[in-house]
Amino acid sequence: MKKTITRRVFIASTIVAGTALMLLPQGAKTTINIEPFKVIEAVQEVLFPKGLQAPAASEFGATNYLLTVSTHSSFWADDLTFLHYGATLLMKAEPNFFTLNPKDKNDVLKNFVNSNKKAENWVSLILYYTIEALLSDPMYGGNKSELGWKWLKHDTGQPRPKTKFVGTTPLCLSDAQ
Repeated sequence: MKKTITRRVFIASTIVAGTALMLLPQGAKTTINIEPFKVIEAVQEVLFPKGLQAPAASEFGATNYLLTVSTHSSFWADDLTFLHYGATLLMKAEPNFFTLNPKDKNDVLKNFVNSNKKAENWVSLILYYTIEALLSDPMYGGNKSELGWKWLKHDTGQPRPKTKFVGTTPLCLSDAQ
């Protein structure tokens, strides 16, 4: 027996589906592997630990920022792939990294960076995104409570963004022309 739907059910279903799609973040990717971000978070805590004059990575939301921006379509897929690759490399080199004390984590990370160029580039990329998180507008998930700006005594420019990821920004100057 052939099933038919009424016009009313069809219109209601279309409205519900359309509303659901509109509520998704624009340009968002649908899946992300969270495991590498646990490793990245531990590395960020080595780079920006608690107890320094600078805010700690966990305090200003470094990992949250990276998760937020990496799910957007404008985030470079190569960076995301390399971040995952480096996390896997570190865990193969030091499977007990999570259980080490902060000093030992620092020593392991130094040895890891000195072991090969890819490891050095990986930590450098994490540092880049961590500093970006420290200085970005809080609406992107980093710089919680404007801790980075306060630490640097930075007076923010105006106007500040009102919406995340509006439009597309050029990837390089030649794209802007």
